[in-house]
Amino acid sequence: MAIPEEAKAQIMEALARGDKMAAIRLARQISGGSLKDVVAFVDTHSGPAARAAGTKIAQAATAAADRHGQHSHAQSMQRALSANDRKPTVAMGDAPGSLRWVMLVLGLLALAVWVMLG
Repeated sequence: MAIPEEAKAQIMEALARGDKMAAIRLARQISGGSLKDVVAFVDTHSGPAARAAGTKIAQAATAAADRHGQHSHAQSMQRALSANDRKPTVAMGDAPGSLRWVMLVLGLLALAVWVMLG
């Protein structure tokens, strides 16, 4: 199966993102080969080499963003979460407004006493 180097780079990028289906679809569109051949091709290229390429791409993108003062969405979210180090005001398992019904009952009780005595 003959696939140009530019197309192989695009397929490797798709594999590095973890999108195996897109890599298969792209390889099949470019080569025009059978599905079995394309899946075999993608499987041979989706091993540790693809993960290493994905790591290199991510490192290069991070380095370029740091040089320009830009950050990815994940980096921005991580910084925002680490900047907010307040303690939570509600513990796990607490129902929201759990004492609201007590206030309602006390209000109705006060209204009943006022109507009966008033």
